[in-house]
Amino acid sequence: MPRNKEKELQDIYNKIFAESVKHMKKYEPQMVAGTLMAIAIRLYKTNLSDDGFAEMLQTVLDSEDKITSYFDDEGGSLH
Repeated sequence: MPRNKEKELQDIYNKIFAESVKHMKKYEPQMVAGTLMAIAIRLYKTNLSDDGFAEMLQTVLDSEDKITSYFDDEGGSLH
């Protein structure tokens, strides 16, 4: 990935993460996560071919063991 794209990706990640943390102060984390997942899946479905969409979902499932909790990464707190 080109360096400027990496910077853009990190920038949007940081912004959406910060907004998510704000929402978790009012709503349950599962509600925030579920909403983000629903939006993400619809975005993928809109922008990928049927095969690309199926491959993306399979990639998510195959990554289950590689995904860590924020508590593992952040020392126990999201705020």
